[in-house]
Amino acid sequence: MAKTVRVVFLGGVGEIGKNMTAIEYDDDIIIVDCGAEFPHDDSPGIDAIIPDVTYIRENLHKLRGIVLTHGHEDHIGAVQYYGEEFGVPVYGTALTLGLLQRKLGERNAPVKLVEVKEGDTITLGCFSVEFIKVAHSMAGACALSINTPLGVVFVTGDFKIDRSPIDNKKTNLKRIKEIGDQGVLLMLGESTNVERKGRSTSEKVVGQGLQKIFEDNTDKRIVIACFASSNYRVQQILWLAEKFKRKVYLAGRSMKSIVEVASKVGELKIPKGVIVDGVGKTAPEKLVIIATGTQGERDSALSKLSKDDFGKGITLGEKDVVVLSSTPIPGNEKSVYEVINNLFRQGAKVVYDSMNDVHVSGHAYEDELRIMLEHVRPKYFMPVHGEYRHQFKHVELAVSTGVDPKNTAIPNVGEVWGVNKGGLRQHSNVTAGNVYVDGDIIEDGACVVRDRRALAEYGILIVLASYNSKTHSLDGDVEIIARGVNVTDEKHLDIVRAVNKAVNEDETRQLFEITGAVKKAVKKQFYRDRQFPVVIPVVIED
Repeated sequence: MAKTVRVVFLGGVGEIGKNMTAIEYDDDIIIVDCGAEFPHDDSPGIDAIIPDVTYIRENLHKLRGIVLTHGHEDHIGAVQYYGEEFGVPVYGTALTLGLLQRKLGERNAPVKLVEVKEGDTITLGCFSVEFIKVAHSMAGACALSINTPLGVVFVTGDFKIDRSPIDNKKTNLKRIKEIGDQGVLLMLGESTNVERKGRSTSEKVVGQGLQKIFEDNTDKRIVIACFASSNYRVQQILWLAEKFKRKVYLAGRSMKSIVEVASKVGELKIPKGVIVDGVGKTAPEKLVIIATGTQGERDSALSKLSKDDFGKGITLGEKDVVVLSSTPIPGNEKSVYEVINNLFRQGAKVVYDSMNDVHVSGHAYEDELRIMLEHVRPKYFMPVHGEYRHQFKHVELAVSTGVDPKNTAIPNVGEVWGVNKGGLRQHSNVTAGNVYVDGDIIEDGACVVRDRRALAEYGILIVLASYNSKTHSLDGDVEIIARGVNVTDEKHLDIVRAVNKAVNEDETRQLFEITGAVKKAVKKQFYRDRQFPVVIPVVIED
């Protein structure tokens, strides 16, 4: 049987977030990215969602290293949970590793980090991996050209083709074309913005849009919310603050930490004396606040500011203009607009729509994705980093550039695809899916989340009873504690009758069987009303 390169999709396909892909040949495996996903409304109390790595655990003896395309949470956020267990080096550029080191430090996780530069090539088992500079919404982003014994697997990572990036580091199309000319077996291409026609806007446009806000609001304090990891955005705000003789206050622990990291590795230039530790006696119209919380996170700086709960002598009002230099991640819209509504209630002027040129995407639009495909010219193509509709559209685009339709496939999480010069074929699936983090990884997290959903939707009912094993009946009254469940007097009586009946049905049962019967009987009292509260029976034997 012909040997193949196996591509194991553990996250980041059919979804946006928790990107993680394993590339395998014979006895060697490397992992590309190891990311997390923001929790959803249907995962209450969860801090993060990360990939299930059962397959990696089963093949840990083959694992040679982890390579990171860039430092966004959806590409590095799971390393802090798995890095120590995997026990292999993690490779990335300076800013990527600087951000990761901060996360690892919070958990005291000893992981070997190896810094690479754009253009470097490393060897991991039978693989050699070249890091190729691409433009994105943060510094240090790279595409990966992975040389395997059967040919090149090219991973675009998150990218855009920005003709005028503020650091002048453009996507290295020259090198990408050279790799394409030499022949690429398989391309894994990010699909996020395939539905958007034309080309993405340069990051410099944001600077121009923000400058107009500075010019038009000389009598107001300016609050700008952006991703802490968007060092290009932060850099332009710092330059504008210096130009308009304003001081900058960093609101949010992660903002302060990431600015420190980006500055330390040389990816952020802080003008002397611009950043201040507190607002102090600085006149509001001479201050810029850069805040975290663009996605409506409950405890973020922007959320607290919107509810006048931030402290530090800062209260927003009519003399403030608040700029959301971002767009909501799908699923976060409700939280974001709640913050915006609260900001308006505070009396602030809020700038949050795309017409104001205060945010641009870091992901390639259709024309840029076409350019990438035309430069790489892969024999086989698989779309990643997108929901199914994005992947479907990206396949159509690939075919329009000359890729044979038979040489394309849309992968799902848990699927394993084998590729060699003879074809691209799906192999058997592996265990994959979501693992939930609430402070730490939750064992059987899916059950915990399911219970939390039930509690949120239907409430909880605790039934307390004392069972007399001699008389095979209950002693005293049945006590009912209801939270989030409407229990009328009539319903209360029905529950008591049902509990007594369940207890008296069979005198030969053990206590645990009686407890189970009580739970079942109480649940039945709510079925006809289509209510499904969490029922916890507590039956004590005298």
